[in-house]
Amino acid sequence: MRRITIALVSAAALVTWVSPALAAKPANQACLGSDVAGYAQGGSGFGAFVSGAASSTQGFGGEVQAHLAGQVPDTVLPNTCND
Repeated sequence: MRRITIALVSAAALVTWVSPALAAKPANQACLGSDVAGYAQGGSGFGAFVSGAASSTQGFGGEVQAHLAGQVPDTVLPNTCND
């Protein structure tokens, strides 16, 4: 009886361990580069924004991640990553 219990627990652990991982939908290909190029063509205001944000916070990574996740609405900043 003990062997059966051990086998069942092992099988349940194996099934749980090999189950597929869930992931978010990937961002649009090259959306960040396309958007940044557009912002940069608008003039030096974007560079000043990036410089100010990077020096006044812990860096610019959080903003980039929000942009890639599509969490920046187009009304705030044109964003092709939020389709």
